[in-house]
Amino acid sequence: MLRESVTLYEAVSIVLSNTRTKPVEEITITESLGRFLAEDVFAPYPLPLNDNSAMDGFAVKSSDLEGATQDNLIKLKIVDIITAGKKPMKELQHGECARIFTGGIIPKGADAVVRQEDVLIDGDYAFFKNSVTPGNDIRKRGSDLGQGQRILSIGDRITPAIIGLCSALRIKDLKVFQKPTVYIIATGNELVDIDSPFDNFSVVNSNSYSLSAMVKELNAEPVIGGILIDTKEAIRESFKKAIEHDIIITTGGVSVGEYDLVKDVFAEMGVEWLFWKVKMRPGHPVAFGVYGDKLFFGLPGNPVSCMVTFDQFVRPAIFKMCGSQNYKRKVLKARSKSMIKKKEGVVHFIRGVVSIEDGELVVESIGNQSSSAINTMAQANCYIILNEKQTRIEPGEVVLVEIF
Repeated sequence: MLRESVTLYEAVSIVLSNTRTKPVEEITITESLGRFLAEDVFAPYPLPLNDNSAMDGFAVKSSDLEGATQDNLIKLKIVDIITAGKKPMKELQHGECARIFTGGIIPKGADAVVRQEDVLIDGDYAFFKNSVTPGNDIRKRGSDLGQGQRILSIGDRITPAIIGLCSALRIKDLKVFQKPTVYIIATGNELVDIDSPFDNFSVVNSNSYSLSAMVKELNAEPVIGGILIDTKEAIRESFKKAIEHDIIITTGGVSVGEYDLVKDVFAEMGVEWLFWKVKMRPGHPVAFGVYGDKLFFGLPGNPVSCMVTFDQFVRPAIFKMCGSQNYKRKVLKARSKSMIKKKEGVVHFIRGVVSIEDGELVVESIGNQSSSAINTMAQANCYIILNEKQTRIEPGEVVLVEIF
């Protein structure tokens, strides 16, 4: 059932309750950056695999160095040189030591490492001036990770560090949730593509480019469906291509107007619209509907409204489809440097710049806050979020900011 003028919270809840997570696929770790895990991952081996040296120095029996002082140097014979990745040649006996480098495997018989700067060398012998405690400068087997320890959880987003960890553990493949595909349609007879001849009357279809970039940033797959003229025939034809994808975004054609046909034509084709208009600025005329498990978002045509509504509604839907357990951006508190006024009853997203001054997070609204002023969107690094009850913010007041 179509609901009109819902709250921001209600709208997000409706979107998420109608969003299904994508199926699982297995991919190589080299393909996995930015994807979301579909299963817990456990360490097949301990890390490190062996006791190894934390420093360049000498592997010794600590008991051999009891009583060593500046005036009573203890002499040990160097019987091996152990580099990282090399297997020790022999077990140390009393009176012996091994030259060892960082990451080198501790030989049998040794229980400590003495740093090279604390050792004097003369030919095949090393002279020690200090005693040492067992375990000194040794990284123990499994001290980083124990075998069988859970290292990653379902819903974790794969980072470069995670890829490095998996490779260290010889994990070559990971199960992740599939990427959703997002079909982007721009509507409006006034629109032209970026390559069209320049004139003073047309409007470049910038929304398709910004939306495509926003989809890519979330590691989903954008498909630009081009510009539709405002006719029922063109919209019906586009619908047939659109339903091959997981998410369909139209930009323009959702506010009240003579040529705003998209919502009505899609409804004729079977889309069930669940809400239209949200109590927010910018982005009030936004629509959401479903066609089976396909999600339809009707976003406003004004560039800023388009991007704000994408952030608040499409972004969480994409993250849920991708398997993320966290759909929200960070919202922090900052001290406002600006005086801001707004009407009661709607949530406002004010473009701002957040920074740190004297150790404190501060934020300032920037430039023209018109929903068509794309330049200020490009300058901003956050939204200043004012709730329904707030009508005026004075400089110095604390506000909520959503960081891009």
